[in-house]
Amino acid sequence: MAMPLGPIEIVVFSLPGDGLAGEVLTEVQSLVAAGTVRIVDAVLARRDADGALTLAELADEPSWDDLAGSIDHVEGLVAAEDVDLLTADLPAGRAGLVLAFENTWVRPLLAAVRGAGGAVLGEVAVADVVVQEIADTVPDEEENR
Repeated sequence: MAMPLGPIEIVVFSLPGDGLAGEVLTEVQSLVAAGTVRIVDAVLARRDADGALTLAELADEPSWDDLAGSIDHVEGLVAAEDVDLLTADLPAGRAGLVLAFENTWVRPLLAAVRGAGGAVLGEVAVADVVVQEIADTVPDEEENR
């Protein structure tokens, strides 16, 4: 039997130029090494000046070899059509790093909930820009005391 998976999120990051920012690679590697996430798919999409989109698996990018070797592919999770949709708003001259990752930190909690006869009723991800917008507009409770 396959190992149970935790929730898998797909996030697209817009990066300048070819998208091969070293500090991004370093941070992703840190999260993987800490066991916080497990990368299950990763695609680099590049939109040229004419608007054409090219896709590359990270395994095909030499500067990302260290990360590419630690990707545990879940086949069929992210298709080329998904990447096209996810990168539709990617501006010309930018790259989109599409990461599908498992939140491995939640596995023990899921096991405990299921062991207690419970179940996950739903999951919602709120984009960071939405969270920040709310935080910026909602008064701080301590200020209202």
